[in-house]
Amino acid sequence: MDRETAIDRLFAVPLDEFVSERKRLAKELRGGGERETAAEVAKWPKPTAPAWALNHLAREAPDDVAGWLKAAAALRDASTHAEEVGGDAVRAAMAAHREATRGLVAAVRTRRPLSEPMVDRVRALLQEATVDAAAAERLRAGRLAEGEAGAPLPEPAEAKPRSKTRDTTAAKRRAKERDADEDRATRERAEQERAERRAELERRIGAAYEQLARLRDEVDEREAAAETAAAHLEEARRTLHRSESESSAAQGAVDDARAVAETAEREVEELTAQLRGT
Repeated sequence: MDRETAIDRLFAVPLDEFVSERKRLAKELRGGGERETAAEVAKWPKPTAPAWALNHLAREAPDDVAGWLKAAAALRDASTHAEEVGGDAVRAAMAAHREATRGLVAAVRTRRPLSEPMVDRVRALLQEATVDAAAAERLRAGRLAEGEAGAPLPEPAEAKPRSKTRDTTAAKRRAKERDADEDRATRERAEQERAERRAELERRIGAAYEQLARLRDEVDEREAAAETAAAHLEEARRTLHRSESESSAAQGAVDDARAVAETAEREVEELTAQLRGT
């Protein structure tokens, strides 16, 4: 059994069997003489429930995951070449990515009973895979492992230096081993710090993408509201114009009626005077 086969077997088991399967695989590899690979397998991190849910979705519904990966790649490409493709293309890619993410999260919900915080972590893992193409490929293979957005599996442990001469004392050997252990611990701490910084940067980038998406949506909504308000204003202006015209016409009719009435009144007065003179 090679390393890749061991990875596939381990990440395919139910989450509660991960540790026991990891031990079994390490034992099998040691029995087959693959001691370095066995040591590596023994250190592979157990996925969290959100990462495991995404891994199994990739195995159970690869087409769904492939669709999301396509949308994520399109968003990465549009964002990287924003000046070339233009704002409309970036916004379209963001909208497609949001829709694909909603669909994938819904697919996870239907298959795994996750709490809301775990569902939020699923979204965060997807956002991290959006900005990190390597994490996206681990998702495609169903190999996400939490800690650093689907961190790559640990490299084989380094062997301790051995004494090269027979006259090296036990004290010197122990000192060398301690130095090697300290150096290894220092490297591991530095690697962990780098991984944490990377995870934090990816989280911040993901949050920035989400904030930008919300702002874009808000801009679109406000533009639509402004267009509606402008249409209402134009209609109000037309209504006002019609009302002013109707008022002017009515006033003209009143003036005409008043003039006719005044003429009739004068005629009555003249006829009345003539009657009195007869």
